[in-house]
Amino acid sequence: MKIIETLKFKKEKVFAAELAEQLARDVSPELMQKRRKALSVNKITRLLEKTYTKAQTFQQENSMGFFRRSIFVNAFQWELKSRNYPEDFSTMATEGLVISLMKKPTQ
Repeated sequence: MKIIETLKFKKEKVFAAELAEQLARDVSPELMQKRRKALSVNKITRLLEKTYTKAQTFQQENSMGFFRRSIFVNAFQWELKSRNYPEDFSTMATEGLVISLMKKPTQ
């Protein structure tokens, strides 16, 4: 049963990893840790909004309910942590993802 559950949510976990990878390409964890003050708040906001928009599109295309969203968000947060993003950034980015996924889709 555990194998079936793991395979069942693989798509969400893979996409969460892809989002974290894209974010790491746009703003590296090393830069966030060592030279955070050199980063523009507007740039970080734009990058996170781009990430959230991709996540919203994925949610709409895959009809994610509460449980699938939870798995997706958890996987995203762990991906950020595994890439050594600062704890406060990982938490803030994850909270933003949760909020964006709770919004009603715009038509």
